[in-house]
Amino acid sequence: MKKLIALLMVVTMSISLTACGSKSASETQSGENKVSESEVSNSKENAEDSTTASAADSGEPVSGGTVNIPITDDPTTLQGWMLRNSNESVLAPAIYETLLQYDETGKPQPYLVESFIGDPEALTYTMVVRDGITFQDGTPLDAEAIKWNLDYYKENGVLTGSYFNYVESVEVVDEKTVVVHMSKWDALFDYGLARTCYICSPTAVESLGVDGFNEAPVGTGAFKVTKWVHGEGIYTEKYDGYWQGTPYLDGVNYKIYASTATQQAALEVGDLDIMNLSGDAITADALKAKGYTLTNAAIPSTGYTLCFNSQAEGPLKDQRVRQAIAYAVDSDAICESLLGNGAYGTASTQWAVPSSSEYNSEVTGYGYDLEKAKSLLKEAGYDNGFEVTINFQVGDFAKSVCQIIQAELQQVGITVTLNQIEVANYANYLGEWDGILFHPMGLGNGQFSQVAANMIPGARFGGDTFLHDEKSVSLINEAIVSDQETLSQNLKEAVKILFQDNVELYTVSITYSTAVTSPKLHGNYGAVQQYVAAWNELWKEAE
Repeated sequence: MKKLIALLMVVTMSISLTACGSKSASETQSGENKVSESEVSNSKENAEDSTTASAADSGEPVSGGTVNIPITDDPTTLQGWMLRNSNESVLAPAIYETLLQYDETGKPQPYLVESFIGDPEALTYTMVVRDGITFQDGTPLDAEAIKWNLDYYKENGVLTGSYFNYVESVEVVDEKTVVVHMSKWDALFDYGLARTCYICSPTAVESLGVDGFNEAPVGTGAFKVTKWVHGEGIYTEKYDGYWQGTPYLDGVNYKIYASTATQQAALEVGDLDIMNLSGDAITADALKAKGYTLTNAAIPSTGYTLCFNSQAEGPLKDQRVRQAIAYAVDSDAICESLLGNGAYGTASTQWAVPSSSEYNSEVTGYGYDLEKAKSLLKEAGYDNGFEVTINFQVGDFAKSVCQIIQAELQQVGITVTLNQIEVANYANYLGEWDGILFHPMGLGNGQFSQVAANMIPGARFGGDTFLHDEKSVSLINEAIVSDQETLSQNLKEAVKILFQDNVELYTVSITYSTAVTSPKLHGNYGAVQQYVAAWNELWKEAE
């Protein structure tokens, strides 16, 4: 198997995938600043034997300058209540902030609010806004603004069905105090507020309109958007009135570089200053050798997961077939080969690692056993194999893993067609997909929060594909309205049902976000890559 994976890693360099399946993948948008593969080659040749001018810089931090960060394509939206995909998660925290933010252990803590107190008996959450915070249009963040945002998100938010199910009403008590009244207790409501619901200026939304606000969003973040050049990038300037202090940088720009190769070349010639890698040991090691600073997140960032359409008629509806696929995929070998022998990620049986309090040791996984896989397929009546589609979001790591899985499943007679989906089109697949979705589940808010939010009826993710069996749904719903001990017990049991018993989900690998920073930057950016909202720390960066 290791020889097979090594061969596939070489082949990956030379193969381009053709999108197929029932839904067509969108074409990559063209733009003047998108870098072609030939330009990458030339740039890398020119930069191969030299360090960037910025790499030679040293000394004390100074104010001024602009930092360039890559995104792979245009965001789908810049509306705070609709942000979800990977490009949006990169740029959003520079513009917006959330009421709560995860700490280094993944627990929500007050951020834009100075306190956040839950009362299970009264079915309320009470929060008090911090003094002195204003939006980038100069209007204050007060209780009325928070109420407007929570109400608006409840009505229009992209993940309202996952995180706002039990929000009944929002009450303004005084200028600083807001009380959220729940129809049922939601012990994970704080996780939802920390993950989503970016706080927008109500004045800007109402004056610009939704479409106008999309082009010129206004939040409480350290940098405000000056222009969005579609197909090229998003440009910002510092907000002098930022509540944590005036940012050192003049601005942060998010430029479109479609692949890791183009991003690396741009970093090495000084056109980019920061890269964020996930599951790319080869690039990480190469940049480390060139003197760039690499910092892994303290907690897992992404759980790359095979998500089965277990409801549609066909082979995947049979639990034995899903088990066979799990036996046929060598997760340990994939992680060893692609993640630097554990330097940048690990194999796991669930969306947590053993060091996490949310890890269930009873979820033992399936291991790698081709004969067992073949036996289960024969038992299910598919000893001659079948055809299936694996859909995945464009990205070098996802592409490499899916090509490896394609070859592995071929060994047990399963013919896999790979459907590569552009980032802007990926959201269209999150409710329902044909066959298998290879999904990068964000883990900044932990396994329990993701299971509770996504594995119940009404959730947007997998709404028409996951089984939503009575037992797991009952456990999740009971957990959400219970105390912490019951919550932990129930959700661990639900994890076992989902990942082990029903095999609705199969985790191939868990990666840690790796921040790569130019030596010219002085600040805490790399060290704070511990949770989703760590991008907020960009305001502390300086050249």
